[in-house]
Amino acid sequence: MNDDRKAKVATGADWIIPVLGAIFATYYLISIKDLDWEAKVSGVFCAVMLFGLIGIFALRTAIGLLRGTHYLEFRSLYESHRLAVLRGSLFALTVTSVAVIPWAGFTLSTFGFLFACFLWLQRMSVRAAAITAGALALGGYVLFILILRTSFPQGPFESLVSTLTGL
Repeated sequence: MNDDRKAKVATGADWIIPVLGAIFATYYLISIKDLDWEAKVSGVFCAVMLFGLIGIFALRTAIGLLRGTHYLEFRSLYESHRLAVLRGSLFALTVTSVAVIPWAGFTLSTFGFLFACFLWLQRMSVRAAAITAGALALGGYVLFILILRTSFPQGPFESLVSTLTGL
């Protein structure tokens, strides 16, 4: 293998997504414990695959650290103030979205999250952000609530649709 890189590879910031993914997968596995086994199969499969990939990544990183080809560093997280603000904003929007799901329900919290992301992070027009977020949230409602019967907390939108249609 011809590797032209002579410098050590920085690792550390690369662990944020795997760690958050592992936390989410663990939360998901705990939250589905009362569902039928059929509903658990895909979630358990995805979590096992995710944990396997995280394990491979951990092994690769550990080998790199032991060989001296990698080093731990988190500076890339805050190198650029603008990028740090965007990352922090996305994290705050994500946490807020998850926190309001019990009251707003899946559809409205998804709409709010996407709408805010499109406006704030993507700089879309209000109209384009509303149409795109609305279409995606409605698509998520149809897929996850109506078709897959996922047990998300019911919010005002889900209650209204259920009352009007009996679904």
